[in-house]
Amino acid sequence: MDNRIQSKPIPTNWMQQINQLFDLCFNHTNASIAVIDLQNHILQVNKAYEQMYGWTNDEVYSKCLKTVPLYEVDRVRNVHSHVILNDQAECYETHKLRKNGDSFFASMTISPLKDNEGRIFALVEVARDISNRKMEDVKLKESEERYRNLVEHSPEPIIVYSDSVIVYANPAALRLVGAESENQLRGKLALAFIHPDERNELQDQIEHLIKAEKPTEIIEKKLVRLDNQLINVEIRAVLVEYLGKPSVQLLCRDITHKKVMETIVRERDEEYRRMIKLLPEPIVVHQEGIICYINDIGLRLLGAITQNEVIGKSLTAFIHPDFHEIFKERVKSVELVDKYIPFIELNLLGLHGERIAIEASSVVLHNYLERPVIQTVLRDITERKTAEEMLLQSEKLSVVGQLAAGIAHEIRNPLTSLVGFLKLIKCAPTKKIAEYTDIMLVELNRINSIVNEFMLISKPQRSRFEDKNICDIIENVVSLLQPQALLHNVEIQFDSRNEDVYMVKSDEGQLKQVFINLLKNSVEAMPGGGIIDIVIQRLGHKKMSIKLKDNGIGIAEELIPRLGDPFFTTKEEGTGLGMMVCYRIIEAHQGSMKVQSKLGVGTMIDIELPFVL
Repeated sequence: MDNRIQSKPIPTNWMQQINQLFDLCFNHTNASIAVIDLQNHILQVNKAYEQMYGWTNDEVYSKCLKTVPLYEVDRVRNVHSHVILNDQAECYETHKLRKNGDSFFASMTISPLKDNEGRIFALVEVARDISNRKMEDVKLKESEERYRNLVEHSPEPIIVYSDSVIVYANPAALRLVGAESENQLRGKLALAFIHPDERNELQDQIEHLIKAEKPTEIIEKKLVRLDNQLINVEIRAVLVEYLGKPSVQLLCRDITHKKVMETIVRERDEEYRRMIKLLPEPIVVHQEGIICYINDIGLRLLGAITQNEVIGKSLTAFIHPDFHEIFKERVKSVELVDKYIPFIELNLLGLHGERIAIEASSVVLHNYLERPVIQTVLRDITERKTAEEMLLQSEKLSVVGQLAAGIAHEIRNPLTSLVGFLKLIKCAPTKKIAEYTDIMLVELNRINSIVNEFMLISKPQRSRFEDKNICDIIENVVSLLQPQALLHNVEIQFDSRNEDVYMVKSDEGQLKQVFINLLKNSVEAMPGGGIIDIVIQRLGHKKMSIKLKDNGIGIAEELIPRLGDPFFTTKEEGTGLGMMVCYRIIEAHQGSMKVQSKLGVGTMIDIELPFVL
């Protein structure tokens, strides 16, 4: 015997200690334990059983409880029979019933219990409530099933590979590579379908994905189908777990048609650029106010040398601030009505700050690089504006000459009075002199007013737009033309004492030129005398209307559209420039002018102008 092993006497209470240990294990475990005889009568249960099923040990002793649903009874009996027959524990999962009738899912272990002679006399049933786990398993299974359905029915090709070999491909992926069944792909190298020139690059990107554990960006590659057809695809690689193994999922999209269309669009864009590049008129293409393209003559207009100086900048940065609002409104109109918008006059600002007079017209292009843009044509009208200024001055001088007779008559009357009063002063008593001089001052002021108004019209002036009261402008013109009207027995009716104040941003001299021309035409159209009526009224919140109506000889209806054409006139001695000047001035003031006339009845001219709020 080994001297190191020393026998100790067995304690007299060893059986008691073993019973205590058994009681500790039996009653203090979380698992439900029941000892049942071979006829399924319960011999003993632990506290966990009482908590799980709801019965106490005393309630169940020697009873055969129905803790198994009817549909599971036969299966449970077979398990018990196998344990007894094979003398071996068995595990299974089943539904169990509590005292209150509730059902739960349990993991069961059935073990044989033997007597001293080795005969099985009872079974030990250990149960654990796994309802929560089974519920999670069901949810997981449902989720996996939903995911699989999504993948199976996804219109986008999806390929999963593990250890570089394809383990799954959805129907869309089969169609992408030209396969009829999954077996044609399963087991093949995933990257074998990528064009050899791009295979290594994709492999490096996927290896980076595995290290970073982040999805790759969308990658464009060429893919070789089973029929050797070459197609363009977008690929995104994502790390997944498939059948318990780390795998890579490739999300693919066939972009062959898209690439073809991009090529077509690019070629069309090049054709469009070549077409407008050398056009004689400046053209700007812009989207949401940002310049996308400008042709060569447009660059020269702005004083630029290269496209980089202009492209990507806001178009309004090259438009004078005075014209920002009207240009933005015109652009909105183009987008809303989707039609060509007529030319309007604007001022540009070149790269070096120079002011450039232009007129602009815009139209929507729906397919510029597959997106809608606005094409604006710019026309440099600097020379035309200079010519118009000269024409305006020429017309002014013409008007001055025509008004001279009336002005001379108007001045002669107060001069006659002055001469008479000077003669009276020579022989008048002292107390009368002051009275006579007051009257003389009134007459002199009248002469001064007429001469000032006359000079204002005749001398050249630079355009300067300021807020002016339209009533004051018209009243001054009426005062100036009254002598000529009286010579022709014409009465001009205009009530300037209007409750509303009609302010307009205008060049006062230019608007006076318009009303002088129009009133002079009306006077000349009534050789036998008549009445000219001037009425101002509001049109909504932004515009005013000025109507000039006479009862003169009128104009033939077919001639009205030609009014404003250079050198067209209905008068024997007219130049045909007066109405053209009027139209141009009103347009420059963002307004409009319409003529209505009937032979033998008279003419009405309706001018609409925006007013200052």
